[in-house]
Amino acid sequence: MCVQVLLVIVPSVVILLPLVLHGILLLNVFLGIGVAVLAGTVVVLMRTRRRWVRWAGWAVQAALVANALAGLIGAPSIGAFAGLALAVAVVALLLTPSSVRWFDA
Repeated sequence: MCVQVLLVIVPSVVILLPLVLHGILLLNVFLGIGVAVLAGTVVVLMRTRRRWVRWAGWAVQAALVANALAGLIGAPSIGAFAGLALAVAVVALLLTPSSVRWFDA
Protein backbone atom coordinates (compact mmCIF):
# COMPACT_ATOMS: atom_id res chain seq x y z
CA MET A 1 0.00 0.00 0.00
CA CYS A 2 2.94 2.33 0.53
CA VAL A 3 3.74 2.05 -3.17
CA GLN A 4 0.15 2.92 -4.04
CA VAL A 5 0.25 5.98 -1.80
CA LEU A 6 3.37 7.23 -3.56
CA LEU A 7 1.96 6.40 -7.00
CA VAL A 8 -1.07 8.58 -6.27
CA ILE A 9 0.40 11.51 -4.37
CA VAL A 10 3.49 12.21 -6.48
CA PRO A 11 1.70 12.46 -9.85
CA SER A 12 -1.19 14.36 -8.27
CA VAL A 13 1.08 17.01 -6.81
CA VAL A 14 3.70 17.27 -9.55
CA ILE A 15 1.59 16.89 -12.68
CA LEU A 16 -1.94 17.93 -11.75
CA LEU A 17 -1.33 20.77 -9.30
CA PRO A 18 -0.74 23.38 -12.03
CA LEU A 19 -4.05 22.32 -13.61
CA VAL A 20 -5.82 22.66 -10.27
CA LEU A 21 -4.66 26.24 -10.02
CA HIS A 22 -6.60 26.88 -13.20
CA GLY A 23 -9.67 24.98 -11.95
CA ILE A 24 -9.23 21.92 -14.16
CA LEU A 25 -9.54 18.39 -12.77
CA LEU A 26 -10.05 19.62 -9.21
CA LEU A 27 -12.35 16.73 -8.26
CA ASN A 28 -9.94 14.09 -9.60
CA VAL A 29 -7.04 15.54 -7.66
CA PHE A 30 -8.97 15.68 -4.39
CA LEU A 31 -10.27 12.14 -4.93
CA GLY A 32 -6.77 10.81 -5.58
CA ILE A 33 -5.25 12.61 -2.61
CA GLY A 34 -8.14 11.50 -0.38
CA VAL A 35 -7.63 7.84 -1.29
CA ALA A 36 -3.89 8.23 -0.78
CA VAL A 37 -4.44 9.74 2.68
CA LEU A 38 -6.81 6.89 3.63
CA ALA A 39 -4.35 4.29 2.36
CA GLY A 40 -1.51 6.02 4.21
CA THR A 41 -3.54 6.02 7.41
CA VAL A 42 -4.18 2.29 7.02
CA VAL A 43 -0.48 1.68 6.43
CA VAL A 44 0.48 3.60 9.58
CA LEU A 45 -2.15 1.81 11.68
CA MET A 46 -1.23 -1.70 10.46
CA ARG A 47 1.24 -2.00 13.31
CA THR A 48 -1.69 -1.99 15.74
CA ARG A 49 -2.82 -5.33 14.23
CA ARG A 50 -6.47 -4.46 14.82
CA ARG A 51 -9.07 -6.31 12.81
CA TRP A 52 -10.79 -3.13 11.63
CA VAL A 53 -7.54 -1.87 10.08
CA ARG A 54 -7.44 -4.95 7.87
CA TRP A 55 -11.01 -4.34 6.71
CA ALA A 56 -10.33 -0.63 6.20
CA GLY A 57 -7.38 -1.59 4.00
CA TRP A 58 -9.61 -3.99 2.12
CA ALA A 59 -12.21 -1.24 1.57
CA VAL A 60 -9.60 1.22 0.27
CA GLN A 61 -8.26 -1.42 -2.11
CA ALA A 62 -11.78 -2.32 -3.27
CA ALA A 63 -12.33 1.36 -4.13
CA LEU A 64 -9.05 1.34 -6.06
CA VAL A 65 -10.14 -1.79 -7.95
CA ALA A 66 -13.41 -0.08 -8.91
CA ASN A 67 -11.51 3.04 -9.99
CA ALA A 68 -9.05 1.00 -12.07
CA LEU A 69 -11.91 -0.91 -13.73
CA ALA A 70 -13.57 2.37 -14.63
CA GLY A 71 -10.27 3.57 -16.03
CA LEU A 72 -9.89 0.42 -18.11
CA ILE A 73 -13.40 0.80 -19.49
CA GLY A 74 -13.01 4.51 -20.23
CA ALA A 75 -9.46 4.63 -21.55
CA PRO A 76 -7.50 1.37 -21.43
CA SER A 77 -3.83 1.86 -20.63
CA ILE A 78 -0.93 0.05 -19.07
CA GLY A 79 -1.13 2.34 -16.02
CA ALA A 80 -4.78 1.47 -15.41
CA PHE A 81 -4.01 -2.24 -15.80
CA ALA A 82 -1.05 -1.99 -13.43
CA GLY A 83 -3.20 -0.17 -10.86
CA LEU A 84 -5.83 -2.88 -11.13
CA ALA A 85 -3.27 -5.66 -10.78
CA LEU A 86 -1.66 -4.03 -7.74
CA ALA A 87 -4.99 -3.43 -5.99
CA VAL A 88 -6.23 -6.97 -6.71
CA ALA A 89 -2.96 -8.38 -5.34
CA VAL A 90 -3.33 -6.40 -2.11
CA VAL A 91 -6.97 -7.49 -1.72
CA ALA A 92 -5.95 -11.11 -2.24
CA LEU A 93 -3.14 -10.83 0.30
CA LEU A 94 -5.43 -9.21 2.89
CA LEU A 95 -7.80 -12.17 2.58
CA THR A 96 -5.20 -14.90 3.10
CA PRO A 97 -5.30 -17.01 6.29
CA SER A 98 -1.91 -15.71 7.39
CA SER A 99 -3.18 -12.14 7.16
CA VAL A 100 -6.25 -13.08 9.17
CA ARG A 101 -4.06 -14.65 11.88
CA TRP A 102 -1.69 -11.65 11.94
CA PHE A 103 -4.50 -9.14 12.40
CA ASP A 104 -6.34 -11.29 14.94
CA ALA A 105 -3.26 -11.68 17.16
